[in-house]
Amino acid sequence: MDWLGKTVSRVEIRELLGKGAMAQVYLGQHTTLERPVAVKVMQGFLGEDSQALERFRKEAQAVAALRHPNIVQVYDFDLLDGQPYMVMELLSGVPLDVHLECVHNRGLRLPPETTVRLIASLAAALDYAHDRGLVHRDIKPANIILRRDSGALAPGDALPLDADAVLTDFGLARLIDQNKMSASGAVTGTPAYISPEQARGLPADRRSDIYSLAVVLYEMLAGKTPYHGTTENIFSLIYKHASEDAPPIENLDPLIQAVLDKALVKSIEQRYFRAGQLAADLFSAVFRVPPPQAGSLADSAPLSGVLASLDNLLEQARAYERALPPDNYSARLAIDSLRRLAEQARNEAAGLAAEPQAEPTSHPFSPRELEVLQLAAGGLTNKEIAYRLGISERTVEFHMGSIFNKTTTESRTAAVALALGHGWIDPPA
Repeated sequence: MDWLGKTVSRVEIRELLGKGAMAQVYLGQHTTLERPVAVKVMQGFLGEDSQALERFRKEAQAVAALRHPNIVQVYDFDLLDGQPYMVMELLSGVPLDVHLECVHNRGLRLPPETTVRLIASLAAALDYAHDRGLVHRDIKPANIILRRDSGALAPGDALPLDADAVLTDFGLARLIDQNKMSASGAVTGTPAYISPEQARGLPADRRSDIYSLAVVLYEMLAGKTPYHGTTENIFSLIYKHASEDAPPIENLDPLIQAVLDKALVKSIEQRYFRAGQLAADLFSAVFRVPPPQAGSLADSAPLSGVLASLDNLLEQARAYERALPPDNYSARLAIDSLRRLAEQARNEAAGLAAEPQAEPTSHPFSPRELEVLQLAAGGLTNKEIAYRLGISERTVEFHMGSIFNKTTTESRTAAVALALGHGWIDPPA
């Protein structure tokens, strides 16, 4: 079916951008919003299969509901003549596989600081989706786009500090598999990055994505995937992911290797359960930041999170200073200023922590945090909270992060439940 020139969901399809095994991607122009978008057309035909149509709609609705800065945004989905498609955010950037190929062809590797930063962003995206019941099933560099807020990225060049990773094709493998658009009994996922359970034809869960993310990490560190070789075929790769341990990376720091080994273990039960755990352990191994020790500060003390965050910020600033080229004076000046501010804030926070502690207040939040938490209890999104309070959405995210830290929770639902249980906020009307 030729999609060029057609209009779907108020989008005029203008150009074929790419074609893969599972989908075709077109450049489209939204006729009312007057902005470019991407239209992804999935291979296959649903026709009159009502059960397949319903499964597609439910899964597509779940994917379209995702709102995370490191996950590509889906605007709309539908079918045209029985063929499913999605209207998505058009990303301007460089695919990670293209970037890695350019870097590795020069005999180089990604700096450890950059690797940590990218893995942390991807881990945050995965945990966000996993907590909402969605598994990607096809994590690989080709499904990761590097982009920045301002300016272009050149494949293979050092990534600036504002460059970030965005995960694409979330749920696509699931959509195709669930709606019978793949061959019967076919294994979902890409052989070079497939998890052991997917390789065996078993159900995938969040830990399957974490395994595949660890394969991407392996490639960043080693310059190749674990079972890379010109003689490897698809069946050999699948077999090795299912049954053979990944070879250790030559001359890799043992602490980093230990993180990789845990993420790449064949037994799903022994693997990391949350991608954030992998990212945190990788950060500690690269920057030599020990995990928090019980007893240094009370776990419930609000300053403990502040001190840990400032320590991490200082380590990152020092690492970036080491990684910057000597002649990049503007970037060095900016990082030096950041480091000095972090050191000052850290010293002040440490001084406060050393002072005799007053009797605890009724709750640990600042007035603004309490406002944010109260509005979150009412079901408002970060964007709606920002509009209500007259602040930026990024500021709301900062306050929510502080709330999670103070309550030792990992989601707004858990934080709201805890606050309601202690009577810190009023029940929603």
